[in-house]
Amino acid sequence: MAGKKIVQKVKRSAPEFSTLRKSITPGTIAIMLAGRFRGKRCVVVKQLPHNGPLVVSGPFKLNGVPLRRVDSRYIIATSTKVDISSVDVTKVTPETFKRAATEKRVKGEGEFMGDKSKKVAEKEARKTSAAAKGKSPNGGRVSDERRNLQKAVDAGIMAALKKDIVGKEKAGYLKSIFTVKPGDAPHRMQW
Repeated sequence: MAGKKIVQKVKRSAPEFSTLRKSITPGTIAIMLAGRFRGKRCVVVKQLPHNGPLVVSGPFKLNGVPLRRVDSRYIIATSTKVDISSVDVTKVTPETFKRAATEKRVKGEGEFMGDKSKKVAEKEARKTSAAAKGKSPNGGRVSDERRNLQKAVDAGIMAALKKDIVGKEKAGYLKSIFTVKPGDAPHRMQW
């Protein structure tokens, strides 16, 4: 009985609780299956607390995938790993990904009845919407704080790739895009 391990249970409400697959760990190279970056390979950085989404990064310099949240259902974990234990990811929190609050329109009687100020406001809104391509309040631009965090995380991943014996091959692997061609059997592929 002395050799038997006792597994300590974690409450579901605890921030450490996770239902993540065993194959997905920090440093795992994964293939994104959906969204703008589908088919691209990325490095899993961490999982957000309370069984939250995964945080992945390209690195941006290699394949253009920024630091972003991804649900674990939308990635395939490969057996290739990068040792990112030296990368500081403490600043990557759920607050990092919060969007800026947008101003709500004030609706009033004058707007309902159709006065001149409404027409002027609509004209101004069309101008500003054409100028700002993004839907977010910051006009689709990334904040300096987020850009610096991206650079810091990517620098750590790139340093880890340089330390690796087969780092050049892994960098090339991260740059490549995954596709399924006619005749390929994904269920028989070794990840």
